[in-house]
Amino acid sequence: MNERQNNVLEKEINKESKPNSRFLSSSEHQRIKASLQAGDPLVSRFYAALYKRVYERVATKGLLGPDATVAWYYPAAEYLSDAAMLYALFPEEKLAVWLRTVTLDIARTSAYDWVGPAFRDHSDPLTGHLETAHLCWALSAVYDLARDAFSESEQAEIRQALTEKGIVLCRRWIDKNTHLANWRGILMSGVLVAASVLGNDELVDEYVSEWQRCALAFQPDGSYGESLQYGNYLAFALMMAYESLSRTYPEKAALLDVGTYAKGIRWVVSSMFYAKPLSGGNGYDWGNEPRARAANFNDSAALFRPSGDLLLHLAVRAGTDDEKQLARGLFTIYYEPSERRPGPTQGPHELATFGMHNDWGFLTLPLLTYETKAISPQEVGLPLTTAFSNGHTFMRDAWDSLSRPGGSLPGSSGGRTIVAINGGGDGLHGPGHLHGDLNSFILVYNRERLLVDPGHSCYRNLIHGLESSTQTHNTCTFLVEAETLGLQEDMAKSTMLEQKSVLPRRLLVNGVPGPPVDRKNRRLLVDRDDVVSVVGSEIGKACGAPIQRFSRFWLMAGSNVLFVVDRIEATQPVTTVWNWLVNNRDGQAQVDTQPACLTVRRNEAGMKLFHCGRGKIGHPVYGYVHDAYHVEPNQYGEGKPGSGLLYRWTESAPATTRTVLHAIALDDAIVLDRWALTEEGNAFTLSNGQKKWTLIVQDEEANQLSIVSGHGRRWDVLRQENDTYSLNRIVANE
Repeated sequence: MNERQNNVLEKEINKESKPNSRFLSSSEHQRIKASLQAGDPLVSRFYAALYKRVYERVATKGLLGPDATVAWYYPAAEYLSDAAMLYALFPEEKLAVWLRTVTLDIARTSAYDWVGPAFRDHSDPLTGHLETAHLCWALSAVYDLARDAFSESEQAEIRQALTEKGIVLCRRWIDKNTHLANWRGILMSGVLVAASVLGNDELVDEYVSEWQRCALAFQPDGSYGESLQYGNYLAFALMMAYESLSRTYPEKAALLDVGTYAKGIRWVVSSMFYAKPLSGGNGYDWGNEPRARAANFNDSAALFRPSGDLLLHLAVRAGTDDEKQLARGLFTIYYEPSERRPGPTQGPHELATFGMHNDWGFLTLPLLTYETKAISPQEVGLPLTTAFSNGHTFMRDAWDSLSRPGGSLPGSSGGRTIVAINGGGDGLHGPGHLHGDLNSFILVYNRERLLVDPGHSCYRNLIHGLESSTQTHNTCTFLVEAETLGLQEDMAKSTMLEQKSVLPRRLLVNGVPGPPVDRKNRRLLVDRDDVVSVVGSEIGKACGAPIQRFSRFWLMAGSNVLFVVDRIEATQPVTTVWNWLVNNRDGQAQVDTQPACLTVRRNEAGMKLFHCGRGKIGHPVYGYVHDAYHVEPNQYGEGKPGSGLLYRWTESAPATTRTVLHAIALDDAIVLDRWALTEEGNAFTLSNGQKKWTLIVQDEEANQLSIVSGHGRRWDVLRQENDTYSLNRIVANE
């Protein structure tokens, strides 16, 4: 801390704490001061980062600085809540002036502008949107934490703006819409937070019930149907509402079941890949700090880490010790500073509360004062091969060394291989923001994403429909009447059968959610035995007629071998296209194509993908791979043409049935060429001279698959009478 900060700290440290506010209790206030006085390194680092963040904003004399890439709606909640918390802890007149200027400017803005930007519906009667709820959060935090910076008449203006603009507009949206998804939760939170801060007990009671209803958008296991990004966004909104009640309305907070989303911490932990610096490319320099990567199925950012405030909220409020400690472990890994971890000054911060670039916020300091042990997925015993209700499924050879909050174990190199799959699941409790990506997967080796999900860009971009379509994911599409096509360029214009990514909404009837929405993806198998993991998923009905069956099996052996087996059946001949999206976001992918092999090297990681069907590979289509979502087009995070290289094997002739294998070898880039594939009838062997694995397709219908190690150990995948599958290790001489 600098001399000025120390002077402020000395003046305030021995003052009596204020009475409980909604977001800062007197005991939290005292503990923060005591930690700073004692020189607690963690609290001191986050306090210094908060001070720096806020006073850089104060220096601009307004809400937006010269480097802003967004309209004022978007960072209002994070900028004002940060400043309000700092003022509550250590008030200064310079900060008070900035808070009055910015807050009153928003409060005095017309209801028309509170509705949101121009692309939102502004027809009468005016209705709120996401931006409206965020403005409620912003002014509520200021009114709660920094009220004495305002005169009585100014306080009345804030109350009036929250009541007549924020609450009225948000309630109008909720009354008008009856579907269950993240939007309802955000608008609910805008109302409940404002009602709590204003002391409107009647409205608080009404919206406690609405909070409970919105929490039902999560799957029974706490995962979320829309995406990792939107699950975080909804949980963040529920957290904001809970925290606004917990200190002064504890009896009402007790009615809110944090467990509905706290259970999902296992899904979040499984979805995290690694953290390392992100090189340039896509037109933006992300700097040298480690940045998190995660499984970004559907509309979600590849640069994802859960919101810091949300993780600490779970570390304090979750229902079980495992959930609390896993959340605290993630905060340690992705927010606490160290040589190989990001620190509290990593930005950008301007899209934090909207969940596009998650960050820590104003609740971090109070919630840091509670002690919770940080633990790793290894210590909890999270399985290496696991599936969740929303269909997200994961296979790992081991947990990454950085998944341990205390660092890697002595002699441990950590995991090298991750296969993240959007496969079979249950009906979705909060559908939306989907892509046509069932039976698609992301492939990670040596902390490099080799096969990727494209992510998504601004929703108003023309390419958004394309980046969410089946053909831009690592799954199959189908050409109908392909024999009528002529030139290569006509192939892209053919009748292509893709999955439907827009599903019916889950509607509320008399306040009660309807049945979950069936995406028609069925789990066939998720199991692991020793070093062999197998996942099976059936999505034929999701593809629509004439596809009757599209069963895909992933068989991972150790760290270096992955077999992908597809069984496809149709009522009329179709031409199958296998799509493979290679990560070229920074132009660093080195790719070589042969008629039956795609070789990819990225930095120290390499992949050889062998096609064992009758398809023909073409020149890559220049696709998109996005780092993160931005509300405006052509901004940081948005991929450029060619950031994704889309390779396709297309069948030479249409057929009604086929079983096709792809064999993938993974290794260090420098030794990748040692791997080769040999075929003997229905047996396919990958070997590098030292390691060898064979996949045997025992019958044309893929009712039985066998995987055999170089030492002769064998596992069988067998179809059962109920059309699911089992994994069985075959003991010698049986």
